Amino acid sequence: MSYPATSALSNRTRQSISLLINEDHPAYQWAKKQSDSVNAFGHIGTHIDCYTRVPADSHYNTDTVLLDCTQAMPSLDGIEPLELSGKSLVLFTANLENNGYGTPEYGKADTTLKSEVLDAILAKQPAFIVIDSYGIGAHGEEHIDFDKRCEGNGCFVIENVAFSSEMSDKLIELDILFDASSTSSGKRCEVTAVLKR
Repeated sequence: MSYPATSALSNRTRQSISLLINEDHPAYQWAKKQSDSVNAFGHIGTHIDCYTRVPADSHYNTDTVLLDCTQAMPSLDGIEPLELSGKSLVLFTANLENNGYGTPEYGKADTTLKSEVLDAILAKQPAFIVIDSYGIGAHGEEHIDFDKRCEGNGCFVIENVAFSSEMSDKLIELDILFDASSTSSGKRCEVTAVLKR
């Protein structure tokens, strides 16, 4: 789906923030070599994790709340005042912007939430948690467990989104489109940022 650079409202612009991976990228080559390559391909680039549930619709337009996580991931005190119901909570870590997707530095960056912070977020009923990093839980079982906890609360995690520091104070909405019929637990998605001009 493509959109004009400027929306009908002249004070807003739209910008794709999906990370597309070409065939030369090491992540693409890794996915290609996996025994379950269909599932692996769903988990590279920008995607939504759906281990136990899939969102009811394949297209969403949500208001956003952006947290600057460039110095540290949010604490309970940082979550308490937020109004998140039905919105996308955007965690801007600058991991992708600073380290590049799929690099050793990208994988080593600590962009994980503490368990009690995730519970506090989910109690506020966001529709999505969106992050410009590999996920909200540590690599391995915690990563999957955190995603499943979100799904159990009607919230879904979108990973590897190409935010930049330039758009962090301009983000208004996210337009999210994904293929719900994909058999992979990672479903590639197109995420478009609606920004103040």
